[in-house]
Amino acid sequence: MLVMTFEALGYRDVQGRYAKRSKKLEERSRSMVRQQSRLLMEELRQEAPRDTGEFAAGIRYQTRVTSQGVKSTIYVRGKHAFLLPYIVHGTEDHDIPKGGALVQMAKGYPLRFFWENGPRGPDIYYFWSVHHPGTAPNDFVQRAIDERWPDAKKALQQVGRSATYNVSV
Repeated sequence: MLVMTFEALGYRDVQGRYAKRSKKLEERSRSMVRQQSRLLMEELRQEAPRDTGEFAAGIRYQTRVTSQGVKSTIYVRGKHAFLLPYIVHGTEDHDIPKGGALVQMAKGYPLRFFWENGPRGPDIYYFWSVHHPGTAPNDFVQRAIDERWPDAKKALQQVGRSATYNVSV
């Protein structure tokens, strides 16, 4: 889970006292966090694996205002959401299902998948268990963050500057 936080608790006025944050600063920070979250979500969707597009479509964000500032959570939902750690960190070779055919038989069904280079050619194949060769790590999350960070930093700095330029007592 990726959490973006913008904190605007207050700032010192010209006499050194803490001034309450203005509604305007709160609105600017909320707008900036929403915009940057939306842009990061779009970048994550572009960088994510796209075999069917379902995983990328499940990338979402939610923004909320708390007593500590504006927080945005970017998350994955949907039937493929569980794949996120496997995609980012990769997997070692392993048997599917762990425990072998007895696990699948207890559930009452074999594994079913399309195999392009199967023994009978491209077709749907059924097996009680298979040996998966593993996958290489694909840290698309870090790539998306690296891509978005320069613009996000500028946006954050603009909101910060607006707080210092608009001090009101």
